[in-house]
Amino acid sequence: MILTGTELIALLLAGCLATLGTAASGQTAPSSSSETVETLIRRASSAEQACRTNEAIEAYERLLNRDTAYEAIVAPRLVNLYIGCGQALPALTWAARVSRRHPEQKAYLAAVYARLGQVKESELVLREALRDTRAPHRRVTLLWQLADVQESQGHSGAALATLTAAQNASPDNRLRETSAQRLDALRRRNTAARATRSSNLGETKVEVTPCE
Repeated sequence: MILTGTELIALLLAGCLATLGTAASGQTAPSSSSETVETLIRRASSAEQACRTNEAIEAYERLLNRDTAYEAIVAPRLVNLYIGCGQALPALTWAARVSRRHPEQKAYLAAVYARLGQVKESELVLREALRDTRAPHRRVTLLWQLADVQESQGHSGAALATLTAAQNASPDNRLRETSAQRLDALRRRNTAARATRSSNLGETKVEVTPCE
């Protein structure tokens, strides 16, 4: 079952908040119930740097089972690791926990959905965020994010309309100029895509020679 942004936020789990210091890298150690917190940090960090994803996930989750004070830094790492290995459900579960502390909950969840390739869900969450947001600056950045998601679905016309709305709604010159730059870039991409399609059609044209 695919979770919406609202349902994800409802699944948030409480945890202690703290800051994790820089984890020292080291040699990997075999999994053991007697591992100390420091050993788990070193093992998880080493495995993550060496792209041993499953080992890093296992060590980070064991670490949080020992001490939830590390969740503020470890949970986003778990989201990234699960996204990297294509496991949507645990990625979204950890994203729900991360979003509780995130200043822009729905924008963060929408980004996670987009990274998982669940672009329809990402768009739904962004539209919910826009309905709930009145701050002009925040609405503009949400519209940028929405335009990116629309373009990723091949909806270039909708993305152009969204960026035009962002430009018109921009409360200052900086945001207005950035919106204009995004519009210009999207138009260039659309032009290039049309040229590529035309070129491909020309290459695949079959010439028919009349029979004598």
